[in-house]
Amino acid sequence: MRIVGFSCLMILFVVFSAGAVESWKVVTTDVHEGELAVEVAIDDLREAGVGFDLAIDRVSHTQGIPSGNCIILGASPANPITQLLKSEGFEVPALPDNPEGCAIATLQREDARIIVIAGASIQADVYGLYWIYDRLRVNRFIPEINTLREPIVEIRLGGAWGRNSYGGSSEEQLRSALRYGFNWVAGPNMLDLIPWDADPEREENEKHRERARKLIEYAHALHIKFYAFSNEFTVHPSLLEAVNATLDPCDPAFWEAVKEKYRLLFQGLPELDGISVCNDDISGFWDRYVPFDLTREAPECDWPYTKRFHAFVKATHDVVVKECNKTYFHFTWGLREHEIHCQPEVFRAIFTDDIPTDDIYLMPKITRGDRWWFQPYNATFNQTPHNTVVLFETMNCYEGRPSHIFPTFSGDYFQRGLQTFMEPDNSNVRGMGSLAGGHKDDWGTTGAYAYVLYRLMWDRDVSMDEVTRDFCAIHFGEEAADIMASAYRLTAGAYKYGLHVEPISYGSFNSFTNMRVNIFTVEGYPAIDNGEGHLNFLRRMYLRCDPWRKETLRSMEQGLDAAREIRERVEEAGPLIEDKELAAAVSNRAAMTFGLINTNLHYMDTVFAFFDYWDEGNEKNRDALEESLNVFDLARNAFAATPNFGYQLDGVDVLRDNAHRLLDDREEAMRRQETTPDEKGLERIIAEQQQRYEEILKERSDDLLKLGLFEVLVDGQDMLEVKGDGYKLIPIKWDAGHAYVAEITAALPEESGTVILKNIESRPMHPFVLEQPSPENEYTVRIYLNDLPGGQDWMKFELYYLSDSPKSLGIEVPWGGDRF
Repeated sequence: MRIVGFSCLMILFVVFSAGAVESWKVVTTDVHEGELAVEVAIDDLREAGVGFDLAIDRVSHTQGIPSGNCIILGASPANPITQLLKSEGFEVPALPDNPEGCAIATLQREDARIIVIAGASIQADVYGLYWIYDRLRVNRFIPEINTLREPIVEIRLGGAWGRNSYGGSSEEQLRSALRYGFNWVAGPNMLDLIPWDADPEREENEKHRERARKLIEYAHALHIKFYAFSNEFTVHPSLLEAVNATLDPCDPAFWEAVKEKYRLLFQGLPELDGISVCNDDISGFWDRYVPFDLTREAPECDWPYTKRFHAFVKATHDVVVKECNKTYFHFTWGLREHEIHCQPEVFRAIFTDDIPTDDIYLMPKITRGDRWWFQPYNATFNQTPHNTVVLFETMNCYEGRPSHIFPTFSGDYFQRGLQTFMEPDNSNVRGMGSLAGGHKDDWGTTGAYAYVLYRLMWDRDVSMDEVTRDFCAIHFGEEAADIMASAYRLTAGAYKYGLHVEPISYGSFNSFTNMRVNIFTVEGYPAIDNGEGHLNFLRRMYLRCDPWRKETLRSMEQGLDAAREIRERVEEAGPLIEDKELAAAVSNRAAMTFGLINTNLHYMDTVFAFFDYWDEGNEKNRDALEESLNVFDLARNAFAATPNFGYQLDGVDVLRDNAHRLLDDREEAMRRQETTPDEKGLERIIAEQQQRYEEILKERSDDLLKLGLFEVLVDGQDMLEVKGDGYKLIPIKWDAGHAYVAEITAALPEESGTVILKNIESRPMHPFVLEQPSPENEYTVRIYLNDLPGGQDWMKFELYYLSDSPKSLGIEVPWGGDRF
């Protein structure tokens, strides 16, 4: 009977214990009263604890040490709780010298634990709470913690670009920034805040400033500083008129306009803590705002690039720092490898001793070029006494929202770059910045990126094995963490070697020309040039890679091997992941990555075989092309059949189509390409079509049905499709376009007819009608947008409809199929 009774008691104990809730008290003192950051951190800790059967409550104004498990916040001499601990013989950690640092110690008493957070400030106490929050999420309980945590840099910044604010556009974003240890965030673009002397912008910006004030107040309550960004130089015409300035660096009034812009900003919103600017890749403008590339435009001014840039920095510093006592961040990004972002000597020529070092932070990216692999670390750090901030960006230029590929983990690359910049005795690195937008708490690329930066900001030399495992424990659970971490650690190599083509990646500003954000890019005018432009591009790849053909393919096979191993690790971890929907999603993404890299490998293998047979039409080369193309077709089709597939295979399909033609009839395929007009010939035909648009608009003005007005920001090539009363903007090459205005005033009729395009404002290439509505395309019109001669810019145009056939109007599209 004793044995049976004991067994029953044990069963009851186990059942009760499985549902038991562990209680913790966060003990605060008077200094923490009314502190929003403390409140937010405790709320986050409490919410995280609920998922792990922890009840976490706040206790304040206690006369003694509460019973049970406690987190004692603050260890200053004025804290009676920690003084009481000392009197009872406990060793309480000393306050760090770093004002943002905290020491955390775990003390044991009877059957309970006490964790003391000895922060050197309120902000440091909050950072200590968030380290407990992190440890809780990793371990699923609050472990013993004994550590000293101090940030390695004083500036931890959420970057900004264009009209987007990262970290400061909502209270939720600000709370997220606090969790990840950021102390600077971006708010609205300056153009949306300045009190311009013009309407409707004046009235609109009053509302923007009022909203910004509330966000700034909230940010300051979280001990976070708030800045505004602008691509420079962008301005409202009213300011140029007010100071009688022209867009010319040789005009003294121009520099007065630059200064007045910042004076107006801080007069309208003195609560701002600073600004950030960038003088290249100008994209942050809209409506009536005017962009001006002050380093290159106005050729009538004989000032060289460095003098223009230096003058801008000096003028900006004079107002922002000297007059307004604010902080000035300068993002030194540029699109040309001979300029500031890539060349130390250019950097030094701009940031001379004439530029003061107080309250100015220069911000190069970690990479020499953009977010591509095969990039050397940026060489412009530690060149002058000016403080710098290292900007990090997700290294996944092959991934877009529809990609559904496995996340990229860049921790090792980031860490070694940071060590490279910070180890020299003359290191000028004082900050770290995130360029990836919001700090996502997910298991994707952006989530992994944000977590890596959070850990590096506090420990430059932290083990990346530990960081990866902790990240995977948070998102996939303890049992699957080690296996999933090993999969994540393979990703950088898989993508670097599996997607890049090594011989064309070295020694180039853009080391990744065969893909771009969810697209196998295509050169030329693929819809109208029979693929000639893209084949010319692939020919250049072929010639550069052929001397190292085996090595090129072997490198890509290495990437495929890594992708295969990622897939195997994910399948191994699947049964250990509690959330089966999550396990299925991860498995799908691992399969997608394998399909992507496998397709890319056979894409390149077919390039070699294609040009071998093109150059020498013997049977051996034909058989080799047929074999390569069969495997290529299988790889491409398997990739496209993967659930949730969303990649654009433009470049892939141009090669496949032409390879099949070459196999079917080599002589005819070669004749077809030889008789296709070259790029200049096509542009001449397009210009003739556009001239005819203008004539028809005048001749038939009374008969035209206006379909709509479009204003699209284009950076590369895009296709606008209009069907009925709807539209789609499809990226073709480089960054996706953005339709800021799409006012459809009448539906495109479901009948054959002709769409006429009226150009209002655009680059010299101008938009043109690629395909008129017909039964074959379900009465869809396709408009081709190309930013030639290159660089982001607006295209503004209207579309009109006539029921007449294109042929009767003299604008029958002369391209496509076998027309050439």
